[in-house]
Amino acid sequence: MKRGEVWWINFDPSVGGEIRKKRPAVIVSDNVANRNLNRVQVIPLTSNIERVYPAETLVTVDGKSSKAMADQLTTVAKQRMLNRVGEPSPDDMGKIEVVMALQLGLQLG
Repeated sequence: MKRGEVWWINFDPSVGGEIRKKRPAVIVSDNVANRNLNRVQVIPLTSNIERVYPAETLVTVDGKSSKAMADQLTTVAKQRMLNRVGEPSPDDMGKIEVVMALQLGLQLG
């Protein structure tokens, strides 16, 4: 499991406004942590691309258009991870990093 890979993840059970159901998500945590911990940080993806909010961006993974939702950035146990789907292009990964920094109030560059 490496930064930038997209995996199907079972987010259930969820509570309140947390992301729910099985869906793809991109790993955004550092590879050292990914190798050594039993959990990773991910940004979930959705196929609902009608409206894009400031902490979201459009990406393509495995030939499918999706929306990365940095406002749903979360930590998941590796046990929730089902199978690898692919990865976004370097340009799309850059867009994900920008919206993640925006969501977390971080300065890039």
